Amino acid sequence: MGFRKEKDSIGYIDVPADKYWAAQTQRSLENFKIGGHLMPKEIIQAFAILKKAAAQTNTELGVLAADKSAIIGKVC
Repeated sequence: MGFRKEKDSIGYIDVPADKYWAAQTQRSLENFKIGGHLMPKEIIQAFAILKKAAAQTNTELGVLAADKSAIIGKVC
């Protein structure tokens, strides 16, 4: 598995290349071992639907660039 470098206010950290999160989430995963509970798949899907709808609405309102909205729509 490959890694990419991500940066936050603390500095650089390696994040697995196949993950969508960034430095702060990776640090949290490494520093806070709080059990193995996972968020239900349905909740994740609902957040993705909301995120995509918000991106589309913000593009229509002119506050989000169309290229960014397209990227958000693709991953959601």
